[in-house]
Amino acid sequence: MTSTIRGRRHQVADYLKAQGRVALRVIAEATGLSRSSVHRHQQSIDRAEQHPELKGWDSAVGYLWLVRLVIAVVYHFGIKQGGGAESLPAFFKAIHVDTHLGCSPTALRQLKHWVEAAIVAYGSTQAERCQPTEGQGVWLGADETFFGLPTLVLMELASGFIFSEVETEDRTYSTWKAPLPPGWESAGWRCHALVGDEARALIKLATTGLGTVSVADVFHSTWRPANGNWPQTLGRD
Repeated sequence: MTSTIRGRRHQVADYLKAQGRVALRVIAEATGLSRSSVHRHQQSIDRAEQHPELKGWDSAVGYLWLVRLVIAVVYHFGIKQGGGAESLPAFFKAIHVDTHLGCSPTALRQLKHWVEAAIVAYGSTQAERCQPTEGQGVWLGADETFFGLPTLVLMELASGFIFSEVETEDRTYSTWKAPLPPGWESAGWRCHALVGDEARALIKLATTGLGTVSVADVFHSTWRPANGNWPQTLGRD
């Protein structure tokens, strides 16, 4: 089975960490890679080691955190704030992300499109899982705002109707449930889903208070591609 660029780099990095510096031929034989591939990855690792704080990025856990950082920046500043793919590479280069991931404008533009498509796919998947049943129903979203005291906001997502706004330091389940409209249970309303940030109080509000499913908004979920693979634009040779 063909390994990814990231996988080959990790093979070389793990061997160097365990065995130290040896001839390219020895590393190639031990990893099953070509000498030219070992040479390229060793040069890349050497460049990264000029910055000691980056060493953790060659581990599996460190790499996943690094990918999450890149996707978060692309989402928050490239998609939500409209930052161009020409400006983001300068930021990634300034913090040396380019020593581990492809950060060219072309790669980041492709990644931006990939994230946008993943968000749309996430919404479609949640819509399929939360199909409304017969009768009148609502789709609710719950979150806190922090203009002064925390304000607990419960809103109907389709119409924008605000069911409740409560200023309070207390963000427990009982505080979220108390301002629900009187007679909620007997009014004939059905909540198809409650979207929130996976706080325990909100999960309980969904499953116990509203008798519905709790749906995480996309960047509060434990998000990773369905096939387990990040886009190849994040690789480096």
